[in-house]
Amino acid sequence: MDFFIEVPEDIYSSSRYFEEALGMWFWNMAVMIAPYDSGNLRRSITLASNTSKKINIRYSLMRANYIKFLEEGMGPVKKHAQFIGTKTRLAIVEQLIIYLQTGKKPMFTRTPYVSLRNTKGVFPAEKAFLRSSNMGTQTINPNVRRKISQIRETNYRKQNNLKITSFRGKKVDTNKMRSPKGISILNTMYLEAKS
Repeated sequence: MDFFIEVPEDIYSSSRYFEEALGMWFWNMAVMIAPYDSGNLRRSITLASNTSKKINIRYSLMRANYIKFLEEGMGPVKKHAQFIGTKTRLAIVEQLIIYLQTGKKPMFTRTPYVSLRNTKGVFPAEKAFLRSSNMGTQTINPNVRRKISQIRETNYRKQNNLKITSFRGKKVDTNKMRSPKGISILNTMYLEAKS
């Protein structure tokens, strides 16, 4: 996709390289546009690179593997289809064009804040994992949702002979983890799926 943008000469020299604030603004936009249920999906969005020539926003399937189903409109929820490919991309391009034409710095330049909450929107595949680990299926917290995504994505990648990348985040010692919700059982399931 090519865009031709007229940029005033006086602004061109200062706006042809991206400022760090621009990457932070785009990251905030991606988080704000993403669907919000438990906050796990929004927490999975990271700013992978933020340099003067490249801004890379990444959506981690190992943290929220249901991103692909929402994006493609598969499954019970259709209203979020193309939230990355269309909605987020167009919003970022629009803001980039404004930045290139005006040279004005973005508004939000801090790390996005994501409020996490328990949810009652437990889907059939998540219910199956919860039942198999003797956990309740009425509500789910973001950490359990992340663990389920790790297990599902690892199994998917193994079945399709895809590279299994390690989960980037805090390393959790499953022996020391105590949870009334049984998340240590999910940790064990994830380690078994990975090996």
